[in-house]
Amino acid sequence: MIVLLAGALWLFLWLNATPELESNLKLNFPSVPAIEELRAKFLFNLNGVTEDSSGLVAGLAIGDRGLISETLSENMKELSLTHLVAVSGANLAIIAAVVFLTASLLGAARFWRFTLAYLSIAAYILLVGPESSVLRAGTMAAFVMAGWWLGRKVNPLVPLSWAVLFLLLVDPALAIDIGFALSVFATMGLLVLAGNLHERLEPKLGTWLSLGVSASVAAQLYTLPVLLVLQPSIPVYSVLANLAVEAVVAPVTILGILAVVASAISPPLTQLLTWLASIGTWWIETVANNLSQMPLTRIPMLPGAIGIGFTVFLVVGVTLALVSKRVNLKVIGAVCVALFLVPVGWVATDLTRQNNFHAGWQILNCDVGQGDALLIRSGDQVALIDVGREDEPIDHCLSSLSINHIDLLVLTHFDADHVGGIRGALDGRSVGVALISGFRDDRPLVSVVSEVLAVSAESVLIGYSGMNGYLGSANWRVLSPTFEANEAEDSNDASLVLTFEFEQFNLLTLGDLGEKGQERLMRNSYPWLATLVQKPLILKVAHHGSKDQSPKLHGLVEPDIALVSVGAGNDYGHPTQSALFMLQRLAAKILRTDIHGAISLRIEDDRLVATTGGKLSL
Repeated sequence: MIVLLAGALWLFLWLNATPELESNLKLNFPSVPAIEELRAKFLFNLNGVTEDSSGLVAGLAIGDRGLISETLSENMKELSLTHLVAVSGANLAIIAAVVFLTASLLGAARFWRFTLAYLSIAAYILLVGPESSVLRAGTMAAFVMAGWWLGRKVNPLVPLSWAVLFLLLVDPALAIDIGFALSVFATMGLLVLAGNLHERLEPKLGTWLSLGVSASVAAQLYTLPVLLVLQPSIPVYSVLANLAVEAVVAPVTILGILAVVASAISPPLTQLLTWLASIGTWWIETVANNLSQMPLTRIPMLPGAIGIGFTVFLVVGVTLALVSKRVNLKVIGAVCVALFLVPVGWVATDLTRQNNFHAGWQILNCDVGQGDALLIRSGDQVALIDVGREDEPIDHCLSSLSINHIDLLVLTHFDADHVGGIRGALDGRSVGVALISGFRDDRPLVSVVSEVLAVSAESVLIGYSGMNGYLGSANWRVLSPTFEANEAEDSNDASLVLTFEFEQFNLLTLGDLGEKGQERLMRNSYPWLATLVQKPLILKVAHHGSKDQSPKLHGLVEPDIALVSVGAGNDYGHPTQSALFMLQRLAAKILRTDIHGAISLRIEDDRLVATTGGKLSL
């Protein structure tokens, strides 16, 4: 009953919560100077085999993630290992047990044993800070110990439910706190499912391996619907990663906590203990960094409420099938599990299409969200125009096409959505010639791009009007700007504009050139632009389909296919209705990455054929 009551309150508060609701417990969490000083001393005296391994010691001991590198954090996230650095009930159990047993050995009365255990938990919570998992674990531990103190047998689901009820009544904002939800559901998975899984797996796997697999699978399964809110994909190597590091977690945690205590009396002892603990965290670091580089680390899942709904059916189904004693409930559970085949089949179909849609491609617009990244291929040579904002999307696009060398790289201008993904595009790849705009630009990204190009590109040239060359059998030409781009008002206006002339079609790429720049382009390059209509024309629409377009230029070139590289749900309103209406009036076929995903174009039977990768959505 108490479980249902806690669930009902949580659902009510979640449905009625406002997005801006903030946690009062976190905002008003007390700061004790003596404890803050102890925390500072511990962090100051951290020692480790590597920087990340020492940072992980701080994470496992007191939940401080600030010393862990961004790379390791991302790798741990990829494998669902981030729970290791979120202080949980295991930490509190270790502390309470050590204090309770020590007090017992010293002959303390029962009252003082429990009182000291409570105080140690409270002190540790003040040390760690107001993390959602800490608030959940601490409150649940208090209810568990209260039951033991009263001499009652405690069903762990009851104190968990009381903890949820108490915290939500005190702080309703926790109803929409992802960290709180992950902590509660991971604990519920361990309490409800892990034991039943262990009973079935132990005869085949042995006691210790069965315990590890059961705990990892149960926690991962119960938190999966919440994790899908953050990232619509399922980690493939999560159970393996958790099993690989499980043996070192408890020793590292104990050594880390001892190091915290030692910080008050002996910095050298703290350094020794944290260095010893870092041997274990070095292993966690090694596992995370290596497993995260394996192929297919995550399987995409249907995003949004539909994907989450099917996953809830899976959790309910597995639970009923394994836990229930009644045949009819087991049947219902099996049906719920079977329903999960719907999104599995859906995603499998999408993945198959995404892996095969680009066969024979000559032009390929990568799906990099709100940004540009256009690939051109002629023979065995490849050109890339812009690299998007983030590293991962462009790296994924190039890797899926097995592109390791880019013969011509064009960076139209230095806006982040065009060059921010430069490391993702070029790490592990080489470039023949790189073209950049001559516009004077002193933004930080200019230096970043210059550093990367200095390592990866054979030559870096300023593109200018009239510059031309060959890509396989296709010839390319820069139409704008001039060498120093003095005519440009801003970086968008100084975008490199190129044409690629193939035997059977033409391509015009406009960067982020606005209406004034487009009309200047038309005046300066009218004869060349006029020849584009002699063949089917593919147009890379300027500035993600913004309203800043020239109807005169588009009327002159009359594109057959218009590519709009744009992110779904962007804040700019791209593509605008005015731009889409202008293209529709010209009878152009409009292809958008926010709707169609990556877009492939090729000549087939003497005509331009477009295929799309699609989106993993309904």
